[in-house]
Amino acid sequence: MTRLRTWLIGLAAVWAVIAAASLLLGTTGVSLFDYWREAAGRPRPVLEMWRLMLTLPVPRLAVGTLAGASLAVAGAMFQAIFRNPLASPYTLGVSSSASLGAAVAFAFGAGLWHGASAVSGAAFIGAIVCVTIVYLIAGATRRYGSAALLLAGLTLGFISSALVVLIMYLADVRDADQIMRWMMGSLEIVGMDPVYEVLALAAVAGGVAVWLHRDLDLLMMGETLAAGRGVSVRRSRRLVYFSGSLLTAGVVAHCGPIGFVGLLVPHICRSLVGATHGRLLPVCALVGACFLPLCDLVARNALWWIGGESRQIPVGVFTGLIGGVFFVYLLVSRRSRSVL
Repeated sequence: MTRLRTWLIGLAAVWAVIAAASLLLGTTGVSLFDYWREAAGRPRPVLEMWRLMLTLPVPRLAVGTLAGASLAVAGAMFQAIFRNPLASPYTLGVSSSASLGAAVAFAFGAGLWHGASAVSGAAFIGAIVCVTIVYLIAGATRRYGSAALLLAGLTLGFISSALVVLIMYLADVRDADQIMRWMMGSLEIVGMDPVYEVLALAAVAGGVAVWLHRDLDLLMMGETLAAGRGVSVRRSRRLVYFSGSLLTAGVVAHCGPIGFVGLLVPHICRSLVGATHGRLLPVCALVGACFLPLCDLVARNALWWIGGESRQIPVGVFTGLIGGVFFVYLLVSRRSRSVL
């Protein structure tokens, strides 16, 4: 317990440093001091500065923190119920179906006429529809086992991806470009409303994960053993499945698909505190909360630091590059090969 407390305190301190750096460095040359200069000539400079900060940089940091924590916890949950360290929050097709919902919204002009909230709503609906259909398909096979859920999710993910490509092919150039950019994943939000929505979903679904941490430990050892130890396997798997999917859907709806966070972070955390979920889940949440804002800080400023470019690298592209390098390391490292 002392070791866990040390890790939690240390990770909280790391997050505070990353948060300060994120606000001080800003984006593409716009820093905290620029917000102060913008507010300095107004009657209430401190209040005006805070209002400016609540429009872009603070919501971006907050949603990055929540998204990283949510994806990391969801990844640990799915890896437990599938007993597979390569499972991720996107394994069950949630990402592809959310992208399909967003693509439909862009194609019918919802993004143009109703703004980002309409696109986020359509993406969330697409993700929830996917989660429901996958569960119904698995139930139609008369078994709600992890294999049935996994195969149903992969199948629906492939179908959704094909439909997204079809919509992009049929859409005009502007809509196809918007769909493509949304699918890259980004933390560019305006205002605090998306933060509150993601926070509400994370509080509910994350609470379920913490409540079921003992069941997750036993499910990792096998369904037969878990049932013998008093776990209601079907009920626990259902709760974990829907809560993990809800965490993922809330993030993807507002940020787009940001890959590898839910796959990479649980691997790192198991090497730090072990596989017991009572310790693993809070550490995953904090590591994810540090990892994604740090990736966003580097991604949004990298081109500015290198050559004064005002464009930003989408954070989903950046995390994909990091995740790819990490798994190449796992493949070539003898000590890490057993993980796969």
